[in-house]
This record gives sequence, C-alpha cells and structure tokens, in this order.
Amino acid sequence: MEFALAAANHLQPVADALVYINTSKVHPFWFPFPWAPTLHAARVSMIFHTNARRSPAQLSWGTHIIGYLIMCWGGSLLSHFLLGLPPPMLYSFDPSITYISVHLFITSIFYLFPDLLYAPVMDTILWPLDALLRTNAVTATLGLLYLPGVHAEYQNSPLTHMIIGAIASAGGGLSAATLGSWTPNWSLSTPPVLRPGAGWSGTLDVWGGALVALIYSSTTGHPAFSSLRRYVTLILSSPYLSMAWKPHADSDFPPLSTLQAKSLATAVLGIFFAARVVNTHWLIPVNVVVPSTSGSGVKKSSKKKAEKMQ
Repeated sequence: MEFALAAANHLQPVADALVYINTSKVHPFWFPFPWAPTLHAARVSMIFHTNARRSPAQLSWGTHIIGYLIMCWGGSLLSHFLLGLPPPMLYSFDPSITYISVHLFITSIFYLFPDLLYAPVMDTILWPLDALLRTNAVTATLGLLYLPGVHAEYQNSPLTHMIIGAIASAGGGLSAATLGSWTPNWSLSTPPVLRPGAGWSGTLDVWGGALVALIYSSTTGHPAFSSLRRYVTLILSSPYLSMAWKPHADSDFPPLSTLQAKSLATAVLGIFFAARVVNTHWLIPVNVVVPSTSGSGVKKSSKKKAEKMQ
C-alpha cells in the first residue's frame, strides 16, 4: 500500500484526465454527451474500420452498424447479464445516439481521407487514450458490484472482480472477433485469445483488464482482497526483504481513493499497452534461415502480428 500511495501521488495529470472525460460534455447543446463514451465510440470505430478493410467483400450498412455496436457494447452487455442487471443500451436511447452518430462521423472522415486510417501510427499516438478508456470502463463496471441487486457472493469474491475486469476490457473485441462482425458473413470461430500464437500481447486485453480490477479493488481496500493485502505485507516484512527496506504496516496507510486507484491502474496498464504497440508495430522481425533441399536457405519471419481487439 505504501508503494501504491507513493505512485498515485505522482499521477495527478492522469486523475485530471479521468475526471474530465467523465464529467465534461462534448458540447452542452449540439452533443450533450460525456467525453468518455464519445472517445470510446471513436476509438472502436477506428479499429473496426481497420479490420473491415481486410474484408474480401463490402459490408452492408446493417452489418456495418450492428457489427460495430457488438464491438462497442459486447463487454458491457456480458457484464450486466452476468450480474443480473439491465444494460443501459436496452432501456436508454443515449448509448445508441452517441455511438452510432460518432461512428457515422468517423466513417465519413475515412471515406473522404482514407489514408488517415493507418493502424501503426494511430496505435502509437493513441495508446495513452486506450489505457485511459480501458481502465475507465473496467472501474465503472466494477462499480456495478455495489448495486443492491447484485449477489453478495459476487461482491465479496476476488475472482468475480477479476472476471468482470476481463469481460469489461475485452468482451467487445472478443465478441466481434469471434463472430467476425467486420465481415459480410458472420460465423462462430475460436476466440483470438485461444488461437495459437496469441502470446502476451494478443491476450493483453483479457489479463490486462483483470489486472486493472486487481489493482483497483485491492488498493481501495475492498474486503474481497483483504487476504491479498495481508499476504503482501507478510512478504514485504520477511527477513530477506526487511534488511534492505523496512516496510510500514498496511494499517499505517489508508486505502487509496477511487480516483487515485484508477490513476494507478491506468499507469500500469499504459505501460503494457505501450509495450504492445512497440512489439506489434515497430520491432524488426527476426529472420531465421530454414534449411532447404535445394541447398539455399529460405528466410521466414518469426514474428507474427497479434490480432487487434478493443
């Protein structure tokens, strides 16, 4: 807790950004919706268009819109259904207005300027925003656990917290990729995270969401993670570690505020997102020489690009 508190105190810009995207509206009259869902809608639209360009045939407007919404809302729908709660997009028009209007705007931009859609540059520029939006989605979904209609078993289970984090983070991308929602003909397939060669970067959206849930719930002092905090304190108080560094007892430090915990989780996830961008787009593939029966070596790239997910 001491390290978490020290780190959180240096993340005020991240905290300010989180407050801004959740409390400020794009425009009080013309588009009176918060920045958080608007930016999420725009970022998912970019990724959806990147995948749709690889489609062998053109998508119908119905396939295009519904496939995009699956990618946007898959995690939220699955999380609400798991907890037995009604998803907002099934009783409010606001999510549909926000996401569809933003998607149509982004679609028109890429139609007029198709060269703007270049994934390596966009991912490199926007990875801090990706970490911010992903953490915001996970922590907002974890807030559902405090609602009266949620079973106490879910509220007090660290496993449930981490499952919810993984679903909120990767549910939309996994649903879209499993269905192939950016193609004209949908069909069930193996989720990308279970395919050979996914690796750490291909599964980051899943375990990264679980990690955000772990950091957020444990540092805010949720009772579900009291055992974890106790074990960490015991480990840091062991003779081998205490000779180099004398840790304070967890009781000496109050739990982090929700905003501090969000900022810390955003920073940690951002490090992994930055590493994924470098690994996916900018590392030079290693060429290995494969023996050939003709006596000359055949070079094959050993690096595989991980499939993108939101």
